[in-house]
Amino acid sequence: MHTSATIAPRRPRHDRRETEREILEAAEQLLRERPFREITVEQIMLRTGLKRPAFYAHFRDRHDLVLRVVQHIGDELFAVANRWLQGDDPERDIPAALEGVVAVYMSHGPALRALADAAPTDARVEGAYRALVQAFIEATAARIEFEQGRGRVPGEIDAAETARALVWLNERYLSETCGRRPQDDASRTVAVLARIWLATLYPRSGARVES
Repeated sequence: MHTSATIAPRRPRHDRRETEREILEAAEQLLRERPFREITVEQIMLRTGLKRPAFYAHFRDRHDLVLRVVQHIGDELFAVANRWLQGDDPERDIPAALEGVVAVYMSHGPALRALADAAPTDARVEGAYRALVQAFIEATAARIEFEQGRGRVPGEIDAAETARALVWLNERYLSETCGRRPQDDASRTVAVLARIWLATLYPRSGARVES
């Protein structure tokens, strides 16, 4: 008599990039739900349906994972911020860049908020998060100096400190508006920030921003 063994269904084998993406997405989902200190590798992998060894095939530990989450979101932010950082028409490019930044915060705001909240009590999280903010400060300062060289931004503006103020203003404002609650009116958020950036950097242009 022929008998057949019952084989439990197995999860299809994914390639390394797909597995890494799933783990990053699971970590970000958990960051929306609970503080970083309460998140474990077991919880992350349970969310993916993958085995624990798959985690360590991609990440050293939770902090390495957080660094990659920050890097992933940072890449998205830089991609949209480049509309001004590499643009030529500030009245067009600053609102366009901020529109993209707001869209990223609407998508990832709760996770960024969770990381910002964790930073004061976790040195490694703080280092990753502040490095992301500092990268934007340095890129913004370099752009301000470039625009000063072209005579479009007043030379008396302190490029480094103005960049620091503007970037941290964005971070705090967007963390509050998009990190704590759903943002229903992105256009208003973009208009508020665009007016601040244009008035600060291009006061002689008389730039107007549509609400």
